Amino acid sequence: MSIEMAGDTHIGRKRDNNEDSFLVLSPPLLNKLPVEAVLLAADGMGGHERGEVASGNVRDVFEAVFSAQYAEFLETYKVSSRENLLDTLIHEIHRNLREMALENVVEGEQRELMGTTLTVGLIMGETLTLGHVGDSRAYLIRGDLVAQLTEDHTIAHRLVKAGKMTPEEAATSKYRNALSQALGASEKVQPDITTFPLEAGDVLLLCTDGLSRYLEDTDLFDLVREHAPAESCSKLIELANSRGGRDNITVVIAKI
Repeated sequence: MSIEMAGDTHIGRKRDNNEDSFLVLSPPLLNKLPVEAVLLAADGMGGHERGEVASGNVRDVFEAVFSAQYAEFLETYKVSSRENLLDTLIHEIHRNLREMALENVVEGEQRELMGTTLTVGLIMGETLTLGHVGDSRAYLIRGDLVAQLTEDHTIAHRLVKAGKMTPEEAATSKYRNALSQALGASEKVQPDITTFPLEAGDVLLLCTDGLSRYLEDTDLFDLVREHAPAESCSKLIELANSRGGRDNITVVIAKI
């Protein structure tokens, strides 16, 4: 199956800098563990541009591994599957971000938060493997259906799962944007690693919460299904800004 992809990011209307990062990559990786496409969205957090550094580090590591360092990474970490690959890589990035934060303490700086969300998808043939930490999201649009493929790692969502809050209460809760885990910021992370079947005609969308907080299913039908990925990205960013643009906005789209 052919894949048409695009991604874009925007500072939004309220922020002074953009702490989001994204990656759209079609690596020619056709060895023992082939990958046809890599899609990534990350939302950094932290003072003094540390959020920008954290999300940028995630993007740069994935770009390096899925280009020049792929065979070496598979051999070094004895990777046996795409699920194992994502889990290993996410934990290595988390460890590196924690070490970067500690280096600032050694150099005499006060330790501050430096972390990032991550939603990343690997596509091979008729299979999508997702790795996810935080509250950036992945959506699948298939025909007349829209499915959110990721669970938000927020305190509010945790309370909903525990039966202590309704989804309606969570939508307006003060905990709706409080992350329960993030790369670099949490002591430990437990990434969600899931694999889904793909069909011809599917559309995959990854985004940060600067877009998802404004999204309705009808927006995905109107702005994604009927346009090329690059145009859809521009239209969705325009939509988020028209509805407030309170945060950085990042979107990545793949049409199968």
